[in-house]
Amino acid sequence: MVPMEVSLEAEEIEDPNADSKFYTCHVCGDNWLSVREDEDTGESRVTFVHQMGMSPVLKRVAHLQKHVVLKETTVEKWDYYFDDEEIEEKRWQEKLNNRRKILKSICTN
Repeated sequence: MVPMEVSLEAEEIEDPNADSKFYTCHVCGDNWLSVREDEDTGESRVTFVHQMGMSPVLKRVAHLQKHVVLKETTVEKWDYYFDDEEIEEKRWQEKLNNRRKILKSICTN
């Protein structure tokens, strides 16, 4: 997994409290975008969007306190989405695993 900074033009930056990174897994070929947004309430939201083609397929959102490093132990709540539909974590994990199996088979052939 390799993180890369997402570069935006100055006029494209709408929120100075947002931080974006793009990740690529060199084993299975999966890629995803993470966007951290700090709210005025002292909370942060980190959204991970797994992309396949041009439309986001899988998305999960971590809710945590602002200025806290994202770890499983610091996340207060996770929300899981398939397109725009909220789904259970187990179903989301199954879709992610299936996606990665397909991507890995594409990479190895």
